[in-house]
Amino acid sequence: MRPKGEMILIRRLARACATIAVLFAAALGTTAHATTVLPLYLEEMADSSAVAFEGRCTGNRSEVDAVTGLVVTFTTFEVTEVLKGQVGATHEIKQVGGALPGDGAQFHVMGVPRFELGEEYVVFLAGVSSVGFSSPIGLAQGRFKVEAKGAARRVGNGRDFRDMTRRVMARVPPNSRREIEEAKGPVRDMDLEDFKQLVRGHLGAPR
Repeated sequence: MRPKGEMILIRRLARACATIAVLFAAALGTTAHATTVLPLYLEEMADSSAVAFEGRCTGNRSEVDAVTGLVVTFTTFEVTEVLKGQVGATHEIKQVGGALPGDGAQFHVMGVPRFELGEEYVVFLAGVSSVGFSSPIGLAQGRFKVEAKGAARRVGNGRDFRDMTRRVMARVPPNSRREIEEAKGPVRDMDLEDFKQLVRGHLGAPR
């Protein structure tokens, strides 16, 4: 028979694993047994998301979650434009993993995206779970970082836009469509305004 302390630890680990599986299932839009993040088309991310918006990361706070007992990170965004759903001027999400202040516990889950303070993003978020978690759809796929390139502002998640926009290419604004079609290699970023126009057009949101 196992010692009582060991049994408690095993139960906590089992509960943590079950919680993580459910969180991943929500973010992936699939069942909890999934272990691989499949590439998603852009319209799949838009359609599967509960909310989508452009915003700047204004805060990250890690602590032990009172509900699950896991180390979690709360990320706050200053919202600049809503693309889908009901979102206020600020929006906060809770994700599994993080590092407690000082020499506290660290708990990192592979694939869960992080947000850098002061950086801008377009995010497609899953709905909030029963214990308050919400991560981008497809994990890092649903986090598009906004970066300045000369006078232009570009957005990307590391994947090739030729693949992501394949099924909605007819809706891609002309300049970006020409850029994608004429590229000789992967297209890792796209004009921010064209990207948002594409998403709004697909979702039927007002321009």
